[in-house]
This record gives sequence, C-alpha cells and structure tokens, in this order.
Amino acid sequence: MELKKIIKEMILEVLKESSNEYLSWKRKNVTLRGIKELGRSNEVYGSFGKGLYTVPLSNKAMAKQYGEIYYVVNAIPKNPKIVYSLNDAEIWRQKLVNDFCKKYNEQYDTHFFETNTTIEKEMLNLGYDGLIIKGREMVNYKPENIKYFKTENELQNYYNSLKN
Repeated sequence: MELKKIIKEMILEVLKESSNEYLSWKRKNVTLRGIKELGRSNEVYGSFGKGLYTVPLSNKAMAKQYGEIYYVVNAIPKNPKIVYSLNDAEIWRQKLVNDFCKKYNEQYDTHFFETNTTIEKEMLNLGYDGLIIKGREMVNYKPENIKYFKTENELQNYYNSLKN
C-alpha cells in the first residue's frame, strides 16, 4: 500500500471518530430555539412558567414557528421534571395549582395561584430546575452560561474549542 493511501485512510478514520464524538456531544448538550431577534424576548407567554424554552434537535419544526433557528448550548435543565406528553405536562401543572391551593385551604383556583406564586417558583421549591416534555419542548427555570449558534459550523467550532 502506498504511503499516500495509508495517510488518507488514517485521516478519514480520525475525522470519522471525531465526527462521532461531536454528534454524541451534540445530542446530549444542544437544543434548538426559534428566535425573532437574538438578545430580545420572543414576547410569547410560556404555558409552563417563565424560563428559557427550547426544543430537542428532533423538533426543528416547532422551533421554526418562533423565528430563525439557533443551536443552544446549556439550555437543558440539570434536574427537570420529565413528562411524556403535553397532556402529562398539563396534568402536572394542575397538580401544582391544586397542591398550592390546598396548602392555603383554598379550593382549586388558578387566579389564587397566579396571584400568590408562579409555576417556576413552585417547581424550584420542589427541587426541579425545569420541565421536559419528551420529544416536544423543555423549559429551564435557571438557565446559566447559555450560548447561541446560528450555524452548525459555529457549533462545531465551539465544540472543537472545548476539546483544546
């Protein structure tokens, strides 16, 4: 085998390996967000409290509804409440309202809840820093060190900088 071919195969193997590492990192650490204007709120009310809303990489269509798509790093909550459907999330929200009202000897009353607390406050009191609706969306109530990337190339460059 000639030297050129050996070198080419070695380079291809290294690229394949690093690509697999990148894709694995991306799946674990990156979500998507549709943004009207970077640095400004989308001015959309989140059904599950105030926080940073993003979607999994597999739900690009949902992100696109809110604006231009950005890759987001550090948006995944570290200790979220995980539910498996939008219906489960609604049931969870109703439970939060019900439990709060019971604590103050009130009948179930969303107005009482919203006047005296917030979803994110109650979630944080329970030890959850976010809510994940599997395959659909997530909200992080305490986002830190969030990084936005417009292109896949920018995201890959960031990943490569972490390795160095």
